[in-house]
Amino acid sequence: MPSINWNKGWGTYSWSEDGDEWKGQAVYCGQPYEAWKESVHAALILPYVSADKVVVEVAPGHGRWSEFLVAHAGRVHLVDLNETCIESCRRRFAAQEHVTYAVTDGRTLPGVEDATVDFIWSYDSFVHIEPDAIASYLREFARALRVGGRAVIHHAGRRDSMLRYSFLARLGPPGRYLFKLLSMKRDTMGATDGRRSMVSRELFARLARAAGLEVEFQVDSWGDQHQFDCKRFLDVVTCVRRAEETPSQA
Repeated sequence: MPSINWNKGWGTYSWSEDGDEWKGQAVYCGQPYEAWKESVHAALILPYVSADKVVVEVAPGHGRWSEFLVAHAGRVHLVDLNETCIESCRRRFAAQEHVTYAVTDGRTLPGVEDATVDFIWSYDSFVHIEPDAIASYLREFARALRVGGRAVIHHAGRRDSMLRYSFLARLGPPGRYLFKLLSMKRDTMGATDGRRSMVSRELFARLARAAGLEVEFQVDSWGDQHQFDCKRFLDVVTCVRRAEETPSQA
C-alpha cells in the first residue's frame, strides 16, 4: 500500500502532460476530459476561490489544478512532497509573484501560518495517503484555516466495514485482489485498485472530526445531472470546514 516513501516516487515520474495524462476518471464517466476537468473547477474549486482568498494546494504535482488557483486566488501556497514537482511549478508560475512554494515531509504544511488560509485543495493525491498521514494533515488544516475556511480533498473511498481485513493486501497478488473486491464492493477496473490507500469516506470523516473540523459534504459525482464523477475506483471528495477555533488557537 502507498507510503510516504512510495509517494516520493512521483518525483521521478515522467509527467508527460504535466498531470493531464490522467484522463481515466473522465473516460470512466463517459465525458470528454476537458469537460470533466472544467466541471471539477466549477463545482469543487470556484465556489471557494476569489481574488481576496489565500489558498493552499497539497501535492500540486506539475500544476494541473494549480493553474486555475493561481489565476483566481489572491495568494497561493503550493506544498509537495517532491522537490522536483515544486521546481516544475516554480518554472511554470515563475511570473506569478503571489505564489509561494514549500517541500513537505508528507504530514505538515511548512510555511503556512496559523489561521491564515481560506481554502485548501488537493486532488489525485490523498487517494494514495494512508490514514496516519491524513490525520496529521487534517490537524494541520485545522491549524492553518481561518474560522469558516474550507478544505476540499479527493481521497480513497473503500468499503468501511472491510478495512479490518486490510491484512489481506499484504498476502501477495491473490490477497490484494481479494481485498480489492471486498473493499471496493465491485471489480471496478480489473485486477488493479489504483493503489488506493486504506481509507473509506467514513474513516476520512471520523479523522476530520477528531481534528476539530466540520464535515460539510461528501460526494462522488457532480454537475447538473451528476454526469461527472470520480467513481472509477470509488473515490470520494470531502469538504471540511473550520467552524470554530481549536483549543490551541483560542
